[in-house]
Amino acid sequence: MRILFKLLAIVVVLGAIAAGFGYVAVTNGMFEIPMVEMKAKWALPNSKYLDVDGIQVHYAEDGDKNLPTLVLIHASFMNLRSWDQLTKDLSSQFHIVRFDLLTFGLTGPDPKNDYSTERNLLIVDTLTKHLGIEKFYLLGTSSGGPVAYRYAAEHPDRVERLVLINCAGMPRTEFNDPNRARGNSIEQWINARYKSREYWRNNLTQNYGSVKPSDAIVDLVYDNNRRKGDLPTTRSRTRNYHPEEPKQTLAETLAMITSPTMITWGMTNPTVMHLEADVFSLWLSNAPSLVKKYPKVGHYYYLEIPEQSAKDIAGFLKGDMDADLRITKRLPVTQAAVQ
Repeated sequence: MRILFKLLAIVVVLGAIAAGFGYVAVTNGMFEIPMVEMKAKWALPNSKYLDVDGIQVHYAEDGDKNLPTLVLIHASFMNLRSWDQLTKDLSSQFHIVRFDLLTFGLTGPDPKNDYSTERNLLIVDTLTKHLGIEKFYLLGTSSGGPVAYRYAAEHPDRVERLVLINCAGMPRTEFNDPNRARGNSIEQWINARYKSREYWRNNLTQNYGSVKPSDAIVDLVYDNNRRKGDLPTTRSRTRNYHPEEPKQTLAETLAMITSPTMITWGMTNPTVMHLEADVFSLWLSNAPSLVKKYPKVGHYYYLEIPEQSAKDIAGFLKGDMDADLRITKRLPVTQAAVQ
């Protein structure tokens, strides 16, 4: 019996030591990756940087500059490297411009500590003008979608066609808010400071459909979300992220868009329901639009079925699907109609 108690005591002590080490490691950023290592690991041979109002923005160009330009805006937790395969598949047909959103990839923090959508809109505007691009196609996915559709709404003369993939932007409740707290208080404390590689593998797996995320994409997301010194900016970005529009309703914003728009969705997407695609189409009341849904794939379907994704994006941008475009004219709701 004494031996058993001694063993239990040893286990308790070792557990306390491990917990103490974990606490120190997490609070002191021992699992974080310095930016110099991020650049060494994730920069591309054609990586470039542009100062946008004090923000060092990482971007890359692929394809012939004489071809029509397609600007890609990535999802939360990702960066421009998530577009590697799509860029490879499309760069023979388009001039591809992709960049890292604020606090992601190799784009630096904002010296003004402003992580609103407006700052990312500024990046799109400044970068494309810096590159001498007057008009372009624009594609946004997930939380990059609101950046794309807001830019298209505010600059209808510059965006020729718009593609939205599993787009965020619909109003959320406390039950479907992507930033809602998960797990018990201890898990919330840890996840607010550090998310393990296994955490991100599970997160990606839940958001995929019939295939599993590759080790490469897990590594990308894991490193992307443990940049050294990013905890304060990540918290600020989360506080500043609001799916609802700040000045008008989402329906009013989408009604400002006139560019032909393709809305695509993965049917098994657990983050944003595929029925939201139909609402986007309905509210694009002044833009020809079409909805395309893919079975058995999820939130990151362009990583699951890259060849089909590239084919459909290219087809839409070239006008091959124009016969399927439609305009939904919404009549204003009068007081008499609701009485």
